[in-house]
Amino acid sequence: MSSVAQPGRMLAWWQLLRAANVFTAASNVLAGFLIVQRSFEPAEALAALVASSACLYLAGMVLNDFFDAEIDSVERPERPIPSGRIPRGVAGLVGWSLLAIGVLLALAISYQQANIAPGLIGVLLAIAVVQYDGGLKKTRFGPYAMGWCRVLNVLLGASVAIDLSHRVVPFAYAVMIGAYTVGLTYVARSEMVGNFARSLHIRNVVTRLLQGFIVIDAIAATLAAGWIAGLAVLCLLIPTLIIARWAAMT
Repeated sequence: MSSVAQPGRMLAWWQLLRAANVFTAASNVLAGFLIVQRSFEPAEALAALVASSACLYLAGMVLNDFFDAEIDSVERPERPIPSGRIPRGVAGLVGWSLLAIGVLLALAISYQQANIAPGLIGVLLAIAVVQYDGGLKKTRFGPYAMGWCRVLNVLLGASVAIDLSHRVVPFAYAVMIGAYTVGLTYVARSEMVGNFARSLHIRNVVTRLLQGFIVIDAIAATLAAGWIAGLAVLCLLIPTLIIARWAAMT
């Protein structure tokens, strides 16, 4: 019995985390980093920034369902929390822990590099995630709040640059990604409107748009650091597509 329950529990966590989506957060950070550095160096800082972004993004996914547990019990009862596969309290503990780890990683980079930007942006991103999940997503400002999260995520990658405040390109790219996110979020909002067939179609469209982050970031990486860097970013599509086959991105 336990051998049967274990894969089901694991799948529930993958679904709660929306694990395939995390690679789109990583690609944002990689693009931001490559735009300012033109290479994957310093590699340690890059790895820490990607890890920070991943933790903050996964925290956002978990806390989204944590705050929406009551609504999901009506609209999406198959989700891990309302279906009872993951207790809401446990999900909350994991979500807040991931958020804290993400912020601590960003602060550690700031300390290591004597650069306030990574820590500041990491804290701002954590605040933005909680504000979105905690209520803004239900308002007309929701799409813009989500766009702001993506803007900060790109800038988290670019924050390794000491002179970031004097760079135009990373800010322009971050705003472009933010605008793309706003449009995607408006499309995603219509997922629950209409019949099942229409909702399923919109869900598929949103999934493709989410995967589009990686393609856009790969193009940016290519322009900034060459085709090998672009190909490396594009390779993030592989785990995204594989995981999305059994754990939906929306």
